[in-house]
Amino acid sequence: MEPKVFEHGDVHLRVDHGIFELFRRNRIIGSYRTPLHWVKVRAEARKGGVTRLHFGNVEELGAPIYASTASSRHLLATVEIPTADEPLYRAFFTELAHLSDRPIAP
Repeated sequence: MEPKVFEHGDVHLRVDHGIFELFRRNRIIGSYRTPLHWVKVRAEARKGGVTRLHFGNVEELGAPIYASTASSRHLLATVEIPTADEPLYRAFFTELAHLSDRPIAP
């Protein structure tokens, strides 16, 4: 299977051979890498048209890959995106949910 890649702004997301990777281009070099079956993304709507995407590892393997949250517990990386761009990210994670046989929260 070909790698799945999503690039938008300063964010580069990639899945290759079952490994999910997040790269951010900013002042602080940071990345996040984990098996696709373990990844979770929690979207937190903020004021000012900003959404934070928090990345971490699931506690239970059947947990949704993507959901809304008010809490950022057990999360390892955060990316701020314009709220208007959130549907683009949600669509990518919906595709990844299908690949990994995991749900995506409504």
